[in-house]
Amino acid sequence: MGKGRITGAQRKEKNARMVADAMSGDMEDIMYARVLKHLGAGHVRIILDNKREGIARIRSLLCKRGSTPIVTDDIVIISGRDFETKSNAVGADGKLVEKTDKYDLLGVLTRQQAAKLEKEGKIPSWFVALGTDGPDGDEGDIFDYSEAPADDDEVNVDDI
Repeated sequence: MGKGRITGAQRKEKNARMVADAMSGDMEDIMYARVLKHLGAGHVRIILDNKREGIARIRSLLCKRGSTPIVTDDIVIISGRDFETKSNAVGADGKLVEKTDKYDLLGVLTRQQAAKLEKEGKIPSWFVALGTDGPDGDEGDIFDYSEAPADDDEVNVDDI
């Protein structure tokens, strides 16, 4: 007789149900974000479609071993933390905007689900593009190859 534990397959199934509910419009007050970096202790740094960064807490269902893995560049479903205090800020249009940078991570989308949301216009195209760091489309290459010597040039070891 089992002890009532949730298995990895059950965790993946619950994630799939959460994503299906969110995509069908059954859930309110949800947003989509892209994972930028794992911070540890069940937290990730995310970027929202309005180009603001925040921190999301991974809920315990997704945090356990055997659940759906969350990696950098994944598209996730988040909700704002309404129970925490929010600070007010002035937006670009001069209106008062409520601002929070803490969220709860509710589910992880597959690449196919993210592509479907992009076609529907619910998420921007730079969310789905792999290898881009953000909305500007910067590639993550840290090396500068412009000063590399040509292959036909001989390099004298004594000059180095």
